Amino acid sequence: MSRIRHLVGAGMLIAALTGCGGGGGGFTSPPSSSSSSSSSSSGAGSSDGSGPSGLIQAQDGNFYGTTATGGRFNLGTVYKIAADGTETLLYSFAGGASDGALPSPLLVQGADGDFYGTTNDGGKGTCPRTNPVTNLMRADTACGTAFKVAPDGSESVLYFFLGGVDGGEPNGGLVQASDGNFYGTAVAGGLNNAYCGSAGCGVVFRLTPTGTESVLYNFGGVAFDGMFASSLTIGRDGNFYGTTYLGGQPNDGTVFSVTPSGAETLLHAFAGSMEGANPRAPLVQASDGNFYGTTDFGGVIPNNPVAACNNGGCGTVFSITPGGLLTTLYAFGGDSTDGAFPGSRLVQAGNGTLYGTTSAGGPTAHCVGGCGTVVSIVPGGAEATLYLFAGGAADGAGPTTGVLQGTDGNLYGTTAQGGQFNAGVVYRVTPGGAETVLHSFGGS
Repeated sequence: MSRIRHLVGAGMLIAALTGCGGGGGGFTSPPSSSSSSSSSSSGAGSSDGSGPSGLIQAQDGNFYGTTATGGRFNLGTVYKIAADGTETLLYSFAGGASDGALPSPLLVQGADGDFYGTTNDGGKGTCPRTNPVTNLMRADTACGTAFKVAPDGSESVLYFFLGGVDGGEPNGGLVQASDGNFYGTAVAGGLNNAYCGSAGCGVVFRLTPTGTESVLYNFGGVAFDGMFASSLTIGRDGNFYGTTYLGGQPNDGTVFSVTPSGAETLLHAFAGSMEGANPRAPLVQASDGNFYGTTDFGGVIPNNPVAACNNGGCGTVFSITPGGLLTTLYAFGGDSTDGAFPGSRLVQAGNGTLYGTTSAGGPTAHCVGGCGTVVSIVPGGAEATLYLFAGGAADGAGPTTGVLQGTDGNLYGTTAQGGQFNAGVVYRVTPGGAETVLHSFGGS
């Protein structure tokens, strides 16, 4: 299977596994306007979003996140949810030339208390119609934005990506460094090259709080470089670490580092098979100083209900030293008691254990190939399934962006589908594996 076909299969797989669309039909061209805030405890009949992604816990103790679609214009939202499940819609993206659309998974709370993020679409410029990492069709060919949302829901666009040398379609979130600036990646744009052509292989960029953007590094996509980078992680040495979905040799993705001055180092190129292939998620630096991450594919290729596992493996968990020594810790099997496709970030809890999710595997009653899992893994490699999602109206399905540990010690996360309206849920899982659905999203 060629790597481009591999990539397309990864993007289509999540929707196919869950058997649901979550969200709404075709996109329209709505007027650009701010949305009013509203509260909901059930989501019934609401327009609070569809396809929620990664959560953060803010200084006020509440959780904040984005939905990929849904909202007033079906172009995504920013929302707040309390630990008791009370949800508030803060902002609905309007798209068009003056606003973003289809927000990226992760927000970051800036030093000023506001929330910063990126959108895959909306704004200006001309970029590929299909997201090269998720394979999701975007609303139009605009190149995305970087935005700020205040706790009261007021939104402002900081930067419009143009898809040229400045980059385009920022697929990951932002991180704020000690210099006060924000750093991120874009999967399109950058310098033209023989591998990616005029579309570019993506960039690493810097963005000031006032909206001035500059490119630190241009990906080349060739054997000694990567393409389609994930969100960045700031290492303890002050450098930025990340993964690329493709590139390297033999084009199975890479792990890289970039200094604040823009010097890039290829730390590792994945070789596929048992080592893993196609890392999608950000890295996490654990207490031992090493980085931990996941790959969408690779590992064991068993005979199991998830057909894609038979072609390319169900994914892996790996560790890598700051110097580039990689160890495969666990390879998923994808059966009814194990996960498949762990394309999500990991988090290290206070007990030293790493927690994450898989978008498939587990029970298959409501989801072909399984509805996904929450898993734990110790740095030495021992893995355990903490929770198996059941899907349907009473539970979530397809957790794609990992979990975080709240200040109460519990794990919180989202699923892209499932729940009362099949538009995704926010859930809580205790360290003992007891799960509670806090909110079911209502779509658009």
